Amino acid sequence: MEEILIVEDDADLREILRFNLERAGYRTCQAGSAENGLEMMSDGIQLILLDVMLPGMSGYEMARVLREKGFKTPVIFLTARSSEEDLLSGFASGGDDYMSKPFSTPELLARIGAVLKRTSSLSSGALSCGPLTVDLNAEKVFLDGTEVLFSRKEYEILAFLIRNPGTLFTRSQIIKALWLDAPFVIDRTVDVHIAHIRSKLDKHKGLLVSRVGFGYGLKYEK
Repeated sequence: MEEILIVEDDADLREILRFNLERAGYRTCQAGSAENGLEMMSDGIQLILLDVMLPGMSGYEMARVLREKGFKTPVIFLTARSSEEDLLSGFASGGDDYMSKPFSTPELLARIGAVLKRTSSLSSGALSCGPLTVDLNAEKVFLDGTEVLFSRKEYEILAFLIRNPGTLFTRSQIIKALWLDAPFVIDRTVDVHIAHIRSKLDKHKGLLVSRVGFGYGLKYEK
């Protein structure tokens, strides 16, 4: 039975989350601050529901500390803020998903299930999307079991997209996530890398989708 750590300063919401998660079959533990959450962390916790706006240390700061300490436990941020900058801050600090308040219990349980399923694949070091597999430990890419060579940045883009199959990211979001040390990268740079990736995917190039006004992403395929 998976154990979920709830870090939320609103006691009423924390109790609602505990009740619904335990009714769904999860074990829970709760903390009212990031500092308490860090004290409660252990390898036995499979997922963290983490409020962003906490007294003292913020949720983003807690996630960064966890990653610095070597914890790879998936994090779903809970917040009343939902701007693009907030979303990117969440992913940049090590978050795996981001839910805007208010949210429904069925949606929360669906997100938790999806993140746990995705991160269970990460524990083996490989993520797959149809015939495409990205080995995150070896930093290699395979199509139908055959290795395909990609440049460093092409690999980083694929690894970024395959963590969130079915999600479209704008050029700006991709740049902010992958070119942190190069603030003057232009949108055209992303387009060129995407074109190279699509070419190397060959007959599977349809996996890499683009929509004008929405961005780039990988189709969700089991």
